[in-house]
Amino acid sequence: MTYIVPPWRSFSTLGSDNEAACASACCSFSFATLEVASCHPGVASFALTEQQQFDAWRWAICTDEGAVLHTGSEPTQLEAKKVAEEALRLEEA
Repeated sequence: MTYIVPPWRSFSTLGSDNEAACASACCSFSFATLEVASCHPGVASFALTEQQQFDAWRWAICTDEGAVLHTGSEPTQLEAKKVAEEALRLEEA
């Protein structure tokens, strides 16, 4: 399967109540900075990033049932997204 970089969407733009509920169940810090990415329809995991502190961004790979599979922290949002995208790719492999 060809891996496509997922589009990142802010929490406020999530399309369904179910998707928003899944993301909010995994959020630990701030809905204002929460962004979500999922790659392929039918895959039961998604990535998220959120700001923990001024210089710390949390990333996580979560299931559509709200379980956190992998998590970590990076100094910038861009770095957190890159790590999350790679972890999501590996999770889907």
